[in-house]
Amino acid sequence: MRSNMYLLMGRKAQRENRRITLRTVADETNISYYTVNAIATERIREYPKDVLAELCTYFQCGVGDLLTLADVPDLPVEGGK
Repeated sequence: MRSNMYLLMGRKAQRENRRITLRTVADETNISYYTVNAIATERIREYPKDVLAELCTYFQCGVGDLLTLADVPDLPVEGGK
C-alpha cells in the first residue's frame, strides 16, 4: 500500500491556509502520533478501520484517496506455464 497522507496534508493546508504537520493530524484526530507517522511513512502492517475512518473524515476523502495499491507482481496461474 502507498500512503497519500503527505499529499492530502498539503491540500488541506492550502485549503485552510495553515501549516499541517503529522503532529497536527495526530492532535486534531486524536490518533496517536506513532500511528499517524507509521501510516504516512508506510511502516504500518495493518490499518485499523476506525483510524482510516477518522483520517478520511479529517481529510474529507475516501480510503482510495488516502491509500493506493502499490504495484503487485502478477501471481502465477495455478497449473499454468
